[in-house]
Amino acid sequence: MILFLGFLVYRMANNSFSEVGFSEYTLSRRTISFIQPVLMMGLGVAIPRFSSLHVENNRTYFPSGLVLITIFTLLLMAVLNGGGAFFAALFFGDESYVSLIFPLSLLLGGYGVHAIIYGFLRGNHNVYFANFVQLINVGIIPVAVFFLADSVAELIYWNSILLLATCAIASVFVLKKYPPAWTFARFKTDTYLMLHYGLPRVPGDFALLALLTLPTYLSLQLNDDIIAAGQIAYSITLLNMAGAAFGPISLVLLPEIASFMAQGRMDLVKKRFKAVVVISLGLTALGYLVFYLFTDTILQILLGDKITQGLPEICLLMLLSVFGYSLFIVLRSFLDAIKVLAVNSINLVIVLGIYVLLLFLTYYFQLDEIYYLISFVVSVTILGILTLIKTYFTLKKS
Repeated sequence: MILFLGFLVYRMANNSFSEVGFSEYTLSRRTISFIQPVLMMGLGVAIPRFSSLHVENNRTYFPSGLVLITIFTLLLMAVLNGGGAFFAALFFGDESYVSLIFPLSLLLGGYGVHAIIYGFLRGNHNVYFANFVQLINVGIIPVAVFFLADSVAELIYWNSILLLATCAIASVFVLKKYPPAWTFARFKTDTYLMLHYGLPRVPGDFALLALLTLPTYLSLQLNDDIIAAGQIAYSITLLNMAGAAFGPISLVLLPEIASFMAQGRMDLVKKRFKAVVVISLGLTALGYLVFYLFTDTILQILLGDKITQGLPEICLLMLLSVFGYSLFIVLRSFLDAIKVLAVNSINLVIVLGIYVLLLFLTYYFQLDEIYYLISFVVSVTILGILTLIKTYFTLKKS
């Protein structure tokens, strides 16, 4: 349902706004994805992991997470709004978009709180409540705000207000259902545990989002064309949505693998590994083949009849990276659950370095602009292969 509503959101944006307005919207969404890992400081992975390992204890992971995310949000808002003109030029190509910075920072805080709630519920295996919160906050609210706003700025403001309101309500329910045994000493202990585990993963989270965002910002800065940048942003959004199709597998795997490890059942972990590799690659190949054969029809379904020139070709090229990306999405939970060492972060930083090197070579040899996009496809494919190899050998040693 969330995947369907995600496609619907972009169709509504394409039909509601001009080409420039649609690009503003896609760039706003990409900017939120880019900054989110800096805000989360690894808590999105730490909270479900530790909650699943100590599900029988009334630890303070949830309230501690709320306190930390509030502090991080206030700091991030101060930085973004203090340098509003600079960040407007960086994210949107022009200082005139400074009016979008405050609502974007507010929305980032809302998604941060949502991630704490969602992660904690996942860790406690409360799948139905977690999915309900996810459906409301990530699926329904982004669609509903189109009926309340006439501009991108108003859209972001309404999204922020509704998201924060639902998060406040959900937090009350979570605290009542899972009352923590609150002491300051336990708060310090749990905070240290989560940050000790999560902070080393921040560079990896940031590297992933940088990898998924740089093609858009490079196009914006090199060509000074917000429409072309919006097309690239949308193609990466399609890649993210393809990854989201495997999201339920990845989300369930992290707490499940942690539980298997607590039971000493590594044989079950290895069976999961073989199954998810075969399923993910098979479904990815089928999905790309269908998109390749019916590109124009699918884009018309997703966006309506108003398709900008060049978008189908960009989407076909960028979605070649879906094979590596889907492998990464389904296998990263294995490494996060098994290893305290941030293996995924190391792989992501390596791949980001490879991507930057390919960009430099493209610029140095003055290759055609399409090679900037090919560099992205190659880098994401390498990420999938690295994750597959590392997971295989990690399980082989277990």
